[in-house]
Amino acid sequence: MKRKWWQDAIIYQVYLRSFKDSNNDGIGDFKGLTSKLDYLKNLGVNTVWVSPHYKSPMDDNGYDISDYFKVSKDYGNIDDVIDFIEKAHIRNMKVIFDLVLNHTSDEHEWFKAAKNPVHVDHHKYHDYYIWQTPKYDKQGNRQMPTQWRSWFGGPVWEYNPPTNEYYLHIFSKKMPDLNWHNDNMKRDLKDVARWWIDLGVDGFRVDASNHLEKDWSFPEGHPGYEYFSSLPKHHEYLEEFGVEVFKPNNVMAMGEAGGATKEEALKYCGFENDEFDMLIHFGHCWADCDDSNHITPGKWSKGQIDVLHIKKSFDKWFKMLNGDGWNLIYWHNHDHPRVISHYGNDSVYHNESGKMLAFCLYMMPGTPIVYQGEEIGMTNVDYHNLEDFRDVEVFTEYDNFLSFGATHEVAMQALRDRSRDNARSPFQWDATKYSGFSTTKPWMNINYNYKVINLENQLEDKSSLYNTHKELFKLRKEEKLNDGVLEFINMKDKNTIIYVNETETSKFLIITNFTTHKVIVDLDIELTGYRNIMYNYTARELLPKMKLLPYEALVYKKEK
Repeated sequence: MKRKWWQDAIIYQVYLRSFKDSNNDGIGDFKGLTSKLDYLKNLGVNTVWVSPHYKSPMDDNGYDISDYFKVSKDYGNIDDVIDFIEKAHIRNMKVIFDLVLNHTSDEHEWFKAAKNPVHVDHHKYHDYYIWQTPKYDKQGNRQMPTQWRSWFGGPVWEYNPPTNEYYLHIFSKKMPDLNWHNDNMKRDLKDVARWWIDLGVDGFRVDASNHLEKDWSFPEGHPGYEYFSSLPKHHEYLEEFGVEVFKPNNVMAMGEAGGATKEEALKYCGFENDEFDMLIHFGHCWADCDDSNHITPGKWSKGQIDVLHIKKSFDKWFKMLNGDGWNLIYWHNHDHPRVISHYGNDSVYHNESGKMLAFCLYMMPGTPIVYQGEEIGMTNVDYHNLEDFRDVEVFTEYDNFLSFGATHEVAMQALRDRSRDNARSPFQWDATKYSGFSTTKPWMNINYNYKVINLENQLEDKSSLYNTHKELFKLRKEEKLNDGVLEFINMKDKNTIIYVNETETSKFLIITNFTTHKVIVDLDIELTGYRNIMYNYTARELLPKMKLLPYEALVYKKEK
């Protein structure tokens, strides 16, 4: 296979609203992002993935699109976007945009026509969405078609009186799902993608890509996720999009999906298939849930980290795709807690655990994604008022927690530990008021620790997290780590992740301790010839038995 640019990419995900404000309205924008391209280039990334920037009422921070062809006024205008793309390309950086294909905003013109039977275009657009008539109980009371629950915690159905129907929304009620059985709707979405490609976009991250098909018999279920997630037919839609849009235009496409078999993984991103080039998978993302917690259940229940689960997921995906597809690696994105608060230690061992997590991930083969602020160790928020949060999911789940018996403080702690807002607070550029993000109060509060944790404090400190990430990204390119072969050591150990990444010219041994205590590891492998090239405490001789300090991490290299 001819080598593609994305196989050598180091991707930086920008949450546009919180990256850099250029006009001091408290909201990040394209001009702000463009002004920081040299920062990103100097960090060592060569691809920028930008969160949704389309016109939107911002019920879900831009994933609820009201016009695919317009830019949200919050972020600038189309000229700002074109300028950003051009200036990124001048710096030999690629641009990836989010492509939202599962739903629109309820304020999109399609849906306005679809829900209104007297609208001139009602007949055309009604079938762009998914509708069901009500059920009725014995007393004649109107009932929802099913008891399915949305990913945001409420019902998936919303009643529309003018048509006496319910429309389906597997996320917010302001985000009605699109009907992928409708050919005209699919044609319109393809035109959207081609329009942005013509403006110079190099690739797309396809949002919610495994939810496009639903079970149209609408069986009863609670929560019913199996009826609107990862149904086989969604692969047909993705392949159609790939064959007609992505492949002919030579753009990169990466989707997202949960658990997958090898067969399904290769459908998504195998070299011989036409859906995506890479897949964002989630097997390692919530490895610390407490299943016994029924007051703040599911992902909201923070428990002990399951290190074994994390490395099994990385191992599984490397082996499934090795030689047959291309792997993608990352710790977290805009939908997850900050990784240093999630899997590291954001207080006592902030620097040590931040470096440990960086060594652990960025020495692996595959194409990496770094999420904004990860490179300086930004942490979860510490908001004390519910009103400080911004994510639509937060408020639905807060009410759910109270109904399950949680106190206000228990509910708030769950939000501080797990909410998506943790990853969305403004970037901490410096220690000035509003952290250099803006000169006016931002759209959401700056994190409490910005005077200590900020880029300016780390630029000249060679031992900082920023410079550690910069060094790692440089090493990835020089040693072609993306192309290596991954083999885990001590697979059954519950405290450490240890592996070898073997490239054409070298072997790299990475040793990481995920705990707050000292651990002893036995290395039953050939140890001669390795030298310690990176560490987060001090340089260490490689021995068959090693006592690791809390969150200690070591990188060894051996020439072949």
